[in-house]
Amino acid sequence: MIENTLRGVGVVPYALVALALRLVIARVFFLAGQTMIEGPRVALTPPAPVSQYLPFEWSFVVPTGVKAETFAMFANQFSAVPVPPTIGAYLVSFAQFLLPVLLVLGLATRFSAFGLLVITMMIQLFVYPDALWTTHIYWIVILTALMSAGPGTLSLDHLIRWATRR
Repeated sequence: MIENTLRGVGVVPYALVALALRLVIARVFFLAGQTMIEGPRVALTPPAPVSQYLPFEWSFVVPTGVKAETFAMFANQFSAVPVPPTIGAYLVSFAQFLLPVLLVLGLATRFSAFGLLVITMMIQLFVYPDALWTTHIYWIVILTALMSAGPGTLSLDHLIRWATRR
């Protein structure tokens, strides 16, 4: 019975696993990035049956600038990071908006995962060095898995690779 169960679990395609990893980690960083930027809010209204079962916020901020609070956070709380605070605020705000979108699409997946891993490591090493065994280790594992094994076949990366080989 155990062998049959294990065999059944082993048939989950990597494409689905990779998609799940991309969606989970993209949501974490995208929502964090939304707190750093200012701009118009775009609301997406899913059909009623869908919104009952998916408890996600269905709106997002289109970045037109970085919040003053973000610059203050980088100047004070993130002051140990070896990047000038203003540059860090712009880079991280932009990265946390764009890279998660790329991960969801499965476009430039390894590059996007690497960029988010760099942000995670900066936070880990210079801001919260005692927080490794909280959420950071999970982010590191997910991002490293995506960098190592790639986005899977349910991605634009795969589609582009397939189209260019024809």
